[in-house]
Amino acid sequence: MMISTEHIIMQIDKQLGQAKGTGNEQSKREALAAIRALCDLALESVATSQTAPVVQAVSVAPTIQQPVALKEDDANGESLFDF
Repeated sequence: MMISTEHIIMQIDKQLGQAKGTGNEQSKREALAAIRALCDLALESVATSQTAPVVQAVSVAPTIQQPVALKEDDANGESLFDF
């Protein structure tokens, strides 16, 4: 399940209100850390939804089959013109 960007922004706004409303330095730092985490989450979800799957092209070299040399008992060589 994907969290909507609007929901994340609402949570950022809530945490910002908590950071502004408290006089406790530790509570401000915790709210700011939560805002940072929410921003990272929002940016990650936007980047993931806009990125197309990566498909790697694999090149396969064609195999060249060497002609099979047929050996005849009375042949003089490998060429068709060897009599």
